[in-house]
Amino acid sequence: MVYILVANRPYKYPNGKRRSRIIYIGTTGKGAGRPATSAVNKASEAFELRGVKTIEVHIVTCGGRKAVKTWLHLEASLLAVFRTRYFDLPIYNKKTGSVRYAEDVILFRRKALEKILLRFGD
Repeated sequence: MVYILVANRPYKYPNGKRRSRIIYIGTTGKGAGRPATSAVNKASEAFELRGVKTIEVHIVTCGGRKAVKTWLHLEASLLAVFRTRYFDLPIYNKKTGSVRYAEDVILFRRKALEKILLRFGD
């Protein structure tokens, strides 16, 4: 399961023109408890950002495939698409993902990934 933490206000990224409210993209294989724990940890840091009053947690899932940890590929592909769109990772992400971008494009449609980011981004 992949989750996205979204702040109540958008932040400007290095390209100078685009803004996004997404502050973190993470993954868990342990169920619904992990996003709540991560939200609390990240929220304590995020409330130090100027203007942040609320943080939302959104769950993103995908269909399973035999012998493939699809949630890891989904997280890496969302981070890769975010990085190509905004020229940087979300504020609290430190790694680009454990799977190479070329492999992730094969598993998911780029347009669907962009649609997810746009829903929460602007």
